Amino acid sequence: MGNINFGIDLGTTNSGICKFTDGKVVVYKNPVGFSDTLPSIIAYRKGRIFIGEKARELLKSGNPDVFGSFKRKMGTEHLYQISDINEEKTPVEFSAMILKELLSFVPDEKPQSIVITIPASFDTVQSNATKKAGLSAGFQQVVLLQEPIAACLAYANFQNIEHTDEKNWLVYDFGGGTFDVALVKINERELKIIDHEGNNFLGGVDLDHLMIEKLFVPKIEALLNEELLFKKLMSKEDNNYTKLYYELLYKAEEIKKELSVKETVISELELNDGDHYIDFEISRSDFNEVVAEKVEETGIFIKKLLEENQKTAKDIERIILVGGTTYIPYIREYLKDTFGILVDNSIDPTTAVMVGAAYFAGTKEEMVEASEKQKIAIQKNQDQNKIDVKLIYEINTQDDEELLVGMVENFEGYFRITRKDGGFDTGLMSFRNKFSEFIKVLPKQANNFTLTIFDHNQNQVFEKNNISINHGIYNISGQPLPNDICLEVDDAFGGTLLEKIFKKNDILPLSKTIYKTTSKNFNKDADDKLIINILEGKSGTLPASNMSIGYIEINSKDMPINLLKGMDIELKFSMSESRDLSVSVYISSIDFEKKEVFNPHTKHINKEKFQEDIDKVINEIENELRFVENIDNSNDEDFKILVKFKNMKDEFFRIKFDLIEVEEDESTERIFQLDERKRRTLQEYDKLVRFRDVIYEIEEYRENKRDLESMLEEATQRQKDQFYKIVKDEKIFLESNEKAIIKRKSQEIQRLNTEIYYKRDESYVDLYYHYKFRDIEEYKDQKKIQKLIETGDKAVENSNYQEVKFVVSSMYNELKVKPKSLFDDQDGNLGLK
Repeated sequence: MGNINFGIDLGTTNSGICKFTDGKVVVYKNPVGFSDTLPSIIAYRKGRIFIGEKARELLKSGNPDVFGSFKRKMGTEHLYQISDINEEKTPVEFSAMILKELLSFVPDEKPQSIVITIPASFDTVQSNATKKAGLSAGFQQVVLLQEPIAACLAYANFQNIEHTDEKNWLVYDFGGGTFDVALVKINERELKIIDHEGNNFLGGVDLDHLMIEKLFVPKIEALLNEELLFKKLMSKEDNNYTKLYYELLYKAEEIKKELSVKETVISELELNDGDHYIDFEISRSDFNEVVAEKVEETGIFIKKLLEENQKTAKDIERIILVGGTTYIPYIREYLKDTFGILVDNSIDPTTAVMVGAAYFAGTKEEMVEASEKQKIAIQKNQDQNKIDVKLIYEINTQDDEELLVGMVENFEGYFRITRKDGGFDTGLMSFRNKFSEFIKVLPKQANNFTLTIFDHNQNQVFEKNNISINHGIYNISGQPLPNDICLEVDDAFGGTLLEKIFKKNDILPLSKTIYKTTSKNFNKDADDKLIINILEGKSGTLPASNMSIGYIEINSKDMPINLLKGMDIELKFSMSESRDLSVSVYISSIDFEKKEVFNPHTKHINKEKFQEDIDKVINEIENELRFVENIDNSNDEDFKILVKFKNMKDEFFRIKFDLIEVEEDESTERIFQLDERKRRTLQEYDKLVRFRDVIYEIEEYRENKRDLESMLEEATQRQKDQFYKIVKDEKIFLESNEKAIIKRKSQEIQRLNTEIYYKRDESYVDLYYHYKFRDIEEYKDQKKIQKLIETGDKAVENSNYQEVKFVVSSMYNELKVKPKSLFDDQDGNLGLK
């Protein structure tokens, strides 16, 4: 049916639509004002709905029914109250309205498929919410594309750069509501996203709020003799504050734009229906001072990205600016001064993402049901074409010629390939079942070819027109997964841990089959549950610091028979390019199967649970501090750890106090910003504690290994072979930074050590004393135990080790509750390990 071709940038502040056609991208103009973009704002007034520029103008009036920045609330349960029509709308519904409005930019076509861009830092829930908005807008097929990838495609294809060497770029995407920075590798053939960092709640609107808080509010408070004005504006206590908030928001955005080209801006504001007037004289240096902290926060993300990928600023050829916020001169100066890298602003930052989306759409096959008109054309084509032909070729190329491969089962005849301009013609060429041909392409343009196939009598049996190959257009190697996808499993010690299914930066789509075992018994007549919890975040961290994106609960009552501990479970996972997650569970021992497809599009944050999580981690840090403070802090490393713990504790207290400020009627955006801070700080805390615990487990492992090596002379050949098997991959598991893996290996060493130790007769003396000094109440027949102790004492005195073994065995059998082996795994909570 062809390719999607249409791409949309669904932005926080502005949106736009483009089409890929004939090797180029067409940017559709807004019919109102003929601009390239549509403000992502919706307003209601007197029963009418305004979308775009008219809605933005209504911000000045302070109309409470003007809504924007809803992209930042995608994936949340937030509801917008519309007083004009007494209804509620979700961020998904507002986004769908913007998408429908963008279709009015396209006069002669009604696309059924679309590529919509999302920030690279969008989690699976936010991505699914965006996809739902596209489907709600009437599109039958929605493909999501990460914004840094789109920006790269736009930049590389716009510049017509020829690369002979491999180079690294940074894409710095500072939009209206979100921030992303991506590390990109480019060579002569393709682009590849290596890694990214970002924050879904850091954008131009945050700079606007800083201007309101730091530059506007103090002057207004002084004039009106009012206190806590900013809090009242944000909580929107009544219509007067709501009106003033939107007026100030509009004014902040306008002044911010003017300061990009002027050194000073003067703006007047009317207060209390003309009772007061106030002039704001704001210089660029005033503005820079206010936004500096937020801009420097983007620099922290860049440094982290480079550090985690073992890069320095010298390894980066250029920083490509994307997003309207990058028009701010201070941002460009900061990047140049801080990193010393070429800052490239040659591409229009407001249209780059949608242009790149269209380039990508030009490579994606449309997968929708054909219209009646299309079905007639397809049927006519099928009637003319008497054979099925499978073609393989690259849509975009950097080479002067491209390989086209065709396959036809059980066929012998001829093929002919011609280029539309007449400059290339293979003539008739014979083939049997398969053919391949390098076809020459004209540089820097779209090349259209026609393939015709004839039977052995040279009768035409197949023809395909418009085989389009674009020269000089970059493609991508695939979309990377933004975060690890993990499975929560029971560990051997009563807790749970995250086991990686798919790794961050793996190329989508992905699929994997893994095999686990049950960690406890499941009684069909009981209410036992097998829990399969799939999370998005970072493997090796605390499950609580990650987000669940798929949850399967299998009740034992639904199982055909009892399921025993240690039985195999087959788990199949697959994730589409747009991050739909499919999970299949199969338990062969009871012939049980369950399948689920997850595409959650909302997430909820409970304030009480949030508070409990903060209190819990503060308590843990205080325990850590007491431990660290009691050791010798003259050690530099210990002192550094102490300082880090104190800084984390302070940050969690700040989050806790900020949470108290989140009023019930305030926008949900604030609590999600706090949740982002909590998640990042919790991961830093987890990383610090895990590092220390890993060091401890490595030391334990090495000590246990030394003990065992000292006893190897007494070991059997089987035991020696077992030892060498355990330590075979020592370098790999000791460098894995996985505490559970190292602990498991240490446990295997201990188990083998114990086995060798108890080959010695005299070792049972220690075991005898262990049972002798247990509480007498732990034994069933206490008189019998007294006699066994008398016998045991004599046996020890006479070095009668066989008698000692007999006494130990008898005392063990008399225990009311048999002690669990040190090496036995505890029953799990989830039922999966």
